[in-house]
Amino acid sequence: MPSWGFCCYENGAQAIFGRLREALWEEAPLAAGLRGDGRMEALEALMGQACAAPVRDAVFLEALRDAALLASLDPAASLRCKIRDDQRGLAEAAVCDLYRNALPRLLFMPFAAGTENLPTEGFRLLFMTDLAPEKREGAFVDFTAGQPSLQLNFPRLNFAQRTLRALLQPLGLGLLLSMFNAAGHAAEERLGTRKAAQYTDLVAWLMLRRNFPANEYAITGPEHAQLQERVKEYDSMG
Repeated sequence: MPSWGFCCYENGAQAIFGRLREALWEEAPLAAGLRGDGRMEALEALMGQACAAPVRDAVFLEALRDAALLASLDPAASLRCKIRDDQRGLAEAAVCDLYRNALPRLLFMPFAAGTENLPTEGFRLLFMTDLAPEKREGAFVDFTAGQPSLQLNFPRLNFAQRTLRALLQPLGLGLLLSMFNAAGHAAEERLGTRKAAQYTDLVAWLMLRRNFPANEYAITGPEHAQLQERVKEYDSMG
């Protein structure tokens, strides 16, 4: 089977998309990025007709989406998936599905898939043939067996991760993501896309303030101090 690969990452504010053609990576900037409104249209244009649910197992698919959400909320975390060289369609479908159903609208996880070495480093959403279940923060998925398996490794959760994880079971991912995206839109209007995407703790706080009683979710001292500064910044831009 011939080698194949595709990837997407950001160079500053510019999104770069690449495909492997005859063992060489060909890359070009995207006219639109993969943050905010319109990113699914851009992603579907890149992937063609591949954007369907990647697996039929509804329970596993829900767990995969939940893991992707938690990984997206911490720049140090990743979702790494081992695939066979004939599972390109699964990789394309999974990227589309996770961006559509699991990742907050402002967050971008650099993604890559394929059978060859990557053109750069720093990818956080990976579908590769040579991955091993290393103890990296985030999640590891093995799609090479008959039944896919998921391993989680989140030794430390930040305020946004703890908050959303606690709400996943009672609310469900769809409703929770809708609420988080609404709060993210409010932050984006005042702070801009990049800063709002970085301030996931602020977005989680805005979501809680809008929808839930106060002081129900734990926060550490350093997290509280950082959040206070970000709330002041947010309020000053109103």
